[in-house]
Amino acid sequence: MPPTLPPDRALLELVSRGAIVVPPYPAVAVRLQKVVAANDFGLADVASIVSSDPILTADVLRCANSARFRRGPVTTNLGQAIALVGARDVTRLALSSGLASHALAPGPLSALKRRTWIESVAAAVLCEELARLRGLRSPEAFVLGLLHDFGKVVAIATLEPTLKNDRGERQPIEFWSELVDRHHVTLGAAMAARWNLPGLVSEIIALHHQGHANCQDAGLLEVVQTSDQVVALLGRQPEVSSAHLASVRALRGPGELQALARIIEGIPEFVAAFEPQETGRDVPSVVEQPATALAPGQRRVNFGVLVNLAHKPRRYTAAAIATNGLLMFGKEHLPENHLVEATLECQPRPFKLWVTTKVSRAEGDAVRVEVQPFALSGEVRSLWNLAYARALTA
Repeated sequence: MPPTLPPDRALLELVSRGAIVVPPYPAVAVRLQKVVAANDFGLADVASIVSSDPILTADVLRCANSARFRRGPVTTNLGQAIALVGARDVTRLALSSGLASHALAPGPLSALKRRTWIESVAAAVLCEELARLRGLRSPEAFVLGLLHDFGKVVAIATLEPTLKNDRGERQPIEFWSELVDRHHVTLGAAMAARWNLPGLVSEIIALHHQGHANCQDAGLLEVVQTSDQVVALLGRQPEVSSAHLASVRALRGPGELQALARIIEGIPEFVAAFEPQETGRDVPSVVEQPATALAPGQRRVNFGVLVNLAHKPRRYTAAAIATNGLLMFGKEHLPENHLVEATLECQPRPFKLWVTTKVSRAEGDAVRVEVQPFALSGEVRSLWNLAYARALTA
């Protein structure tokens, strides 16, 4: 048997041979795009196509009931959901739903794929809002935000079959992320060609790391590049307010800062709308977890935490809190970089927030789990800060 190549060389060899793993363009999205482009359709036509795909049906219902689209009581009627969302937005949801099944598929690099998917959906939402504020084509901006970095998912899917779960291949997520980053533009271009995407999408994929490059739509290129800076903030810290957004120099004035801060509040629920109903089989990971993801200055706590994963509640006990996260113990693992809603049963009153799993490993007879809040805002941010402050005297 030939020796196993180092991951970087293995990926380079696969790319040079054209042996890359590009998922098929979502078939339902193609059907919807054709119907909507013809501009001669009714909601019943759209509903008929959506209902042919049970996963998309569930995703559309969840999206329609998210803060992003909901205008009143919760709806369980597909026709009403499509009316709320709009036919053209449903087409974009179909694309997102179809790609989610590939981005969230189990594999030895699932932790990195999940982080990449969260970033892609967040970028899509941010691009759409920023384009709207600047009078640009916001529907196209959503697709550009979603696809401009999807070459990372292609790189991961291409690399995963070559990996084995042994101690020699386990590396920190930063190692794998840097490897994928080196190749994602090339693989994104290959994906665009395979899917026969419009020229603008191919250009944005090729140019989004090149500053003020020549592009047929410089405004949309700047929107994508700006969204990447905001997404980076979301990944680094639990809260991204208008004050934090002021560090993004490409944003134009208080109006954009405040609008994006508001839109960020709804991103977690929108991302979660595309999560599969089943968590999938466990696949041994090659991502080495850090000793801890919590910032210095941890404070001891003792309260219950209820986590809802794939509609199954899981109970944990919080043992420590830091400015950037929570340490808790329980009986079940949580997938790394999974975005979930958690209820903190603490004083002065319980509250819900969105968190991502940063550490999940056996420790003694229990499972040690560390989670980081995602997009804290408003009252939830105040309650989180209060929980940390109260821990000082606990």
